Amino acid sequence: MNEHEVGDPLGPFQDIWDSWEEVRLEISRKPLHHFRRAIEIQFDELEEHLASGDRDAAAREAIDMISIALNTMRWLDCDSAEIAEIARMRARQRMMGQARSILGKYENRYGI
Repeated sequence: MNEHEVGDPLGPFQDIWDSWEEVRLEISRKPLHHFRRAIEIQFDELEEHLASGDRDAAAREAIDMISIALNTMRWLDCDSAEIAEIARMRARQRMMGQARSILGKYENRYGI
């Protein structure tokens, strides 16, 4: 059994979740566009690191995006166990065996 099993429903992301608990109230008061803008900023920073050839720094920015996603779930008043269940169900019901069609949707509908 590793350190991220029974008591840590988010596995390796549990530490990120726990790190932000101290500002739960402040997060709950943020408007939704705060999280959208935070993601945009992280993508900008990721691109800067990639442009300079710093893959490790880019990967850290990607982790920061996961942190923002988790805090968006916190904003939605989800707890870590609920997030873990939502993630499992979303993967099973929406993603498994459908990845190609999801990519196709974004390509056809949004041109990306």
